[in-house]
Amino acid sequence: RFTTQNKMKGQREESMKGKGMKDKALILFTRIPKLGRIKTRLEPFLGKEQCVKLQTAFIKDIYDKLKDKDMDIIISYTEEGDLDVLRGIAGSDARLIKQVGPDIGDKMRNAIKKVLSEYKRVVLIGSDIPLLEKSDIETAFQVLETRDMVISPTYDGGYYLIGMKKDHPEVFGIQYSTSSVFEETVERIRMLGKSYQRGSLQLDIDDKEDFLKLHRILKDDRDIECRETRRVVNQIMEMKAESE
Repeated sequence: RFTTQNKMKGQREESMKGKGMKDKALILFTRIPKLGRIKTRLEPFLGKEQCVKLQTAFIKDIYDKLKDKDMDIIISYTEEGDLDVLRGIAGSDARLIKQVGPDIGDKMRNAIKKVLSEYKRVVLIGSDIPLLEKSDIETAFQVLETRDMVISPTYDGGYYLIGMKKDHPEVFGIQYSTSSVFEETVERIRMLGKSYQRGSLQLDIDDKEDFLKLHRILKDDRDIECRETRRVVNQIMEMKAESE
């Protein structure tokens, strides 16, 4: 039987749960740059070494862009690869947690669940989004002040950002690597009766077409803040031009 006393007890427990917890954490979800294990769809166009350099640049630009914001950054990494590579990119004091689970959905869910044990608001982002802006992250945390969840789409039908204040494992129980990942996840959120807001659209760099689009964008807009990515992309395109 649910009584007013039960309700007050629940409110007290929820209040106590929040005490001592930190406010905001950003999870950077990535693979460790390693030959043959990173950006495999780009390998036919770039080669394995250039794929490693590109992914390294993505991680460095995203981390450097966001590390001075008022939040903690936690890098969630796959098992394959050398952790010293990530420490070399983000610094020796970077906080790292290993991805756990049989598929990407479980890995994201487990990372968020773990970090939610320490933080009130958690946002997870991918690492294939070099055009990410600081405002994308700021807006996501602002949304979580009033909504249960936030999710931001990519042009290919996936999403690059998802954030929440409580563990919602149901939203990750879908099939990934399809063009309907974003819509299916949003439908799961709606079925749970949770409030949410959609964030801005971003370019996720997965294949040759994405890479060439990134090059055009960086060439047309010199003010975009992603120094390492711009340097690596320019080097690659110069090498391509010389070999023709």
